Amino acid sequence: MRRRILAAFLICMTLSMLAACAGSKEEKTSSGPSMSVDEQDQEEKSEVVPDEEKSADQAQADNKSIVVYFSRVGNTDFPDGVDASSSASIQIDDGATKGNAQMIAEWIAEEAGCDTQEILVKDSYPVDYDETVDQARDEQSEGTKPALKTEIGNMGGYDTVYLVFPNWWGDLPMPVYSFFDACDFSGKKINVFITHEGSGFSGTIDTIKELEPEAEVTEGIAVRGGSVDEEEENIRQWVAENK
Repeated sequence: MRRRILAAFLICMTLSMLAACAGSKEEKTSSGPSMSVDEQDQEEKSEVVPDEEKSADQAQADNKSIVVYFSRVGNTDFPDGVDASSSASIQIDDGATKGNAQMIAEWIAEEAGCDTQEILVKDSYPVDYDETVDQARDEQSEGTKPALKTEIGNMGGYDTVYLVFPNWWGDLPMPVYSFFDACDFSGKKINVFITHEGSGFSGTIDTIKELEPEAEVTEGIAVRGGSVDEEEENIRQWVAENK
């Protein structure tokens, strides 16, 4: 009789232990699967790094820039073999015809490692330099903004704009006004470089500030058209120190 009672007691104890184990297992299951060490490491690596902890290289990569330029070459149908000495504001670089502003833009793009955007008009300017000067004067006096054939890209992806153009009659060339009409530079930094024949920046910086009051406009370098070749090092150094 005692053996039967003892056996029944042991059976009850066993059943109770099994029920407790099942409950514990169910509780662990309902709380979600546990992570392996590799999974925990992966989750930690995927955490967002605060801005203040980003490296200088990463911060530089986040700051995207573009060079926008207007030059006679590209906007004038020059004949093959044109003589640079007979037409102001152009250069012959390794056999290729280039505008002064174009050469500056290329140096900036190489130094900053950024994209370029050329401002191109639908109707080309005259090959003769004096005729181009006269047309530029007429466009300014009449407030004519030439139509552009440039397909304006999305400037929203850029933080810094290097703007390069020749000083025409103490002002921006009217095609550059057309470009400003097509783009919004609010919140961006605009670094201005110009070519000139003695007038320097004139009032171009103030004009750009009026056109883009929500942008930060910075004076870059004003280069004499006849001395462009001598300014490459200075331009590259300015970009390296200010990008």
